[in-house]
Amino acid sequence: MNDEAMNTVERVAIITGAGSGVGRATAIRFAEEGWRCALLGRTESKLASTAADFPESAPAPLLIECDLGRAEEMPAVIQQTLGHFGRIDAILNIAGVAPQATIADTDASLMRSTLDQNLVGPTVLVAAAWPELIKRRGAVVNVSSMSSIDPFHHFTAYAASKSGLDSLTRSIMAEAADTGIRAFTLNPGAVETPLLRSLVDQKTFPTELALAPRAVAEEILGCIEGSRDHRIGQSYPMLVDHDQST
Repeated sequence: MNDEAMNTVERVAIITGAGSGVGRATAIRFAEEGWRCALLGRTESKLASTAADFPESAPAPLLIECDLGRAEEMPAVIQQTLGHFGRIDAILNIAGVAPQATIADTDASLMRSTLDQNLVGPTVLVAAAWPELIKRRGAVVNVSSMSSIDPFHHFTAYAASKSGLDSLTRSIMAEAADTGIRAFTLNPGAVETPLLRSLVDQKTFPTELALAPRAVAEEILGCIEGSRDHRIGQSYPMLVDHDQST
């Protein structure tokens, strides 16, 4: 790791999906560590709510209302972040959509919209930041899903998009060479988030069977801070330890 990039209090992370769930938990966790954060999401009021829960001593974040599904806007997001903070050290691709549909009901529109938001947008975000990531010897964490390893029923588009995100990590490392760029994939199972509860109720899937957003945030931080470098370029399944949850 580059000492200058990783030890200074000036470190900057771009965090997608920062308005709720894992993205929100990650933003708060990074703020606790003194990171300066660009919070990306589709609803500015949700981003502001996340920022309101930052520690008082944390640097003020940059709030960027945007839609990853409009990938052509991602270069402007990178430039806005650079204009505000002057650097980018990490990109945390956390945002995602998970539409439910049987294979028979999965049409071209559903596939395109899911791939655009879960794969195309994150890929273009990394591509637009590539020169800066080289300069800072930066890191990328792609939050995928267990569905890319063991697909869930009725989530064909979601599983395909997350499989592509796994591949993005491998592609980053294939091109990283001696740049010092590091990339990781996390593949959580169910996480206790608003997205989960929009899909399944507590009776069907109790909270104790789901990962806490903070647990995923801690894993993301470990990847960025260097304690997970043995997993560079690899997928990492995350499941609840049922022996510890009872």
